[in-house]
Amino acid sequence: MAVTESSKKTTEVSSQETEKSPFWTPGRVAITLIVGVLVVGYAISRWSSNGKVSTTTTPGVNRPGNPPPRTVPLAVVPLPVGLRETSVQTIDGESLKLSDYADKVVVLNIWATWCGPCKLEMPELVKISNDYKSRGLVVLGIATTYNEQNDPQRVKNFVKAQSIPYKIIWDDGTLAAPLVQAVQGRSVIPQSFVISRDGRIVKYFSGFNVYSTPQAMRQAIEESLNSKG
Repeated sequence: MAVTESSKKTTEVSSQETEKSPFWTPGRVAITLIVGVLVVGYAISRWSSNGKVSTTTTPGVNRPGNPPPRTVPLAVVPLPVGLRETSVQTIDGESLKLSDYADKVVVLNIWATWCGPCKLEMPELVKISNDYKSRGLVVLGIATTYNEQNDPQRVKNFVKAQSIPYKIIWDDGTLAAPLVQAVQGRSVIPQSFVISRDGRIVKYFSGFNVYSTPQAMRQAIEESLNSKG
């Protein structure tokens, strides 16, 4: 079939226009900018909501790689009035008071047998107890009747299986509740309190971070043991 001169010209013009037409047309540039703004905005909003550490944590779900919600108080907090003289019972039925350790630095650790982070922290607390006991440190665990569904035998079995050398207090909230309230803490476990010889909470840990908590706790213990206060 013969191709007319007019058809050839039309084809050549169309081909030239296609070759010269740029990819980034004004319309495409505008659409790309709009999409980019939306993506950046979404990313910023996600960072704002997730970039801060949450202080509302379900007990026992802190993962070892995540930072604990709180490692304060920002200032030293005295123990609640009368708490040092409050009598509590250990899991073995022994009666004790915090004032029994008035010449010691004390680490109180609230934990539970079902709490994963607590189980990760326990060997570190055993090491700390062994390393500093001769220098005047006492580690005391606090197992609460609420967390253990009022089953002391379960706690005894766990302590025996894990060869935990320090005493475990069987607490109905008499000791744990005032401690948490004193530092304005939340219902998160584990929680640990480093208490100086003169009855002040010098460091508070909520949750457990395998990378930072042991080192920070040892530093607080060292400072308390070396303090003349």
